[in-house]
Amino acid sequence: MSHPTAATPETAVLAPARGAPAGAKNGRMVSALVFVVLVYALMQTMLVPALPVLASDLHAGLGTSGWVLTSYLLTGSVLAPIAGSFGDRLGHRRVLTVVLAVFAVATFAAAFSSTIGVLIACRAVQGISTATFPLALAIVRRHLTGKEMSTAIGWISGVLGLGAGAALVIGGAILKVSSWHGIFIVAGVLIVVSLTFVALWVPQTPRTGQASQTDYAGAALLTVALAALLLGVTQGPSWGWTAGPTLLLFGGAIVALVLLVIVERRVTTPLVDVRSLTRPSLAIANTLVLVNGFVSYIIYLCMPSILEADPGTGYGYGYDVLRTGLVLLPSAVCVFVGGRAAPALLGWVGHRPSMVVAMASMGLGALGLTLWPAAMWSILASFCVLSLGIGAGISVIYQIIARVVPVDEVAAAGGLNTVIRSVGSAAGSPVAGAILAAGAGGATTTIALANYQHAFALATVLSVAAAGLACVLRMPANR
Repeated sequence: MSHPTAATPETAVLAPARGAPAGAKNGRMVSALVFVVLVYALMQTMLVPALPVLASDLHAGLGTSGWVLTSYLLTGSVLAPIAGSFGDRLGHRRVLTVVLAVFAVATFAAAFSSTIGVLIACRAVQGISTATFPLALAIVRRHLTGKEMSTAIGWISGVLGLGAGAALVIGGAILKVSSWHGIFIVAGVLIVVSLTFVALWVPQTPRTGQASQTDYAGAALLTVALAALLLGVTQGPSWGWTAGPTLLLFGGAIVALVLLVIVERRVTTPLVDVRSLTRPSLAIANTLVLVNGFVSYIIYLCMPSILEADPGTGYGYGYDVLRTGLVLLPSAVCVFVGGRAAPALLGWVGHRPSMVVAMASMGLGALGLTLWPAAMWSILASFCVLSLGIGAGISVIYQIIARVVPVDEVAAAGGLNTVIRSVGSAAGSPVAGAILAAGAGGATTTIALANYQHAFALATVLSVAAAGLACVLRMPANR
């Protein structure tokens, strides 16, 4: 390719370097982004096995130590669309680099935390890493097209589930030979490596010319709305769903969301383009990812509980955390396989049938767990089928976003979709906990097997309903 005499900012970015094959450059770029998202996915769940140890070492109750996970979820839900919007305006690689640098600093700081309060604060800052996924999606959308883009999205979305599942094994293994501090040190090193890959292999994307117009009002309202909503969802089971503080939080979230819609319709460069959410295909994609996140966390909460329960319950296996992670690892691989298979499925049958297949696979797996919740063959087979659907569903949903949303809005739309999945996940965990705790009072705290079946049945019904909703999905003509 000859070097143009007067290149636009975009062609200057997208044109491959002289003598460097475009395919090789794109391959390195995708590899770097896959590694970035993998590290983010690992940090999501790597601390789960360490929560009891954290509570003991830092002299905190399990409820307080649970905020090590909750704070990450809350700030991540707020920061993902904000960082995505900045990426759309200032350049996605530039913002991704800042996000990874902050992520690394917070991770190493967490490794040396001496109190639970400092650790929770560090985890809250780590929540900015949630933005890595929508930023990676936007970079792929900016630089790739057609089959290359679909394949890259399949890889990136696939490692989300693989990393989250593998993290349970890795976290347990690190605890066997070290301490919870070691988990953060290992993660910090991986973040630095990912930052290096981005600096070397990910090309810069241009500014859109709107960098000075930052929607601070939208950012503030989105922060209030999501913080109030997720705090109410996570604290509802302990405070009571009809308690004054819970209702106050939900009421505040509704008011903030209404104000957000009013404000965003009036600004020139909104943080959340509410008009785009009225597109039927995007509205359906957001609803489906909400179900995906909700069902995922119902299963993720119930399966380890069954495997680690005392055999005296009549259904438990008495496994430790590491062995439980190894049993569940094949399902994590299936999430990855589902994400990787999605582009081929899309090319074969299109977006709507692919989405129906993904949701139906989740429903079939959840049904198997409902009928045979404690049989090892069912745990392995059904969870793998469900995980294939989860991975394929995430990939297809982001393919829909990349197809429907204008290229300069992909990161913000992807960030918002990530937030919606986080809201589903945040809701799935307490709902599953409430179902499992129902009727467990009195002299025994043993969870009845029927309670697990009720949780799995809820996952089945929601997945089947989502498959029905996917049947009405309509995609616009090719852009």
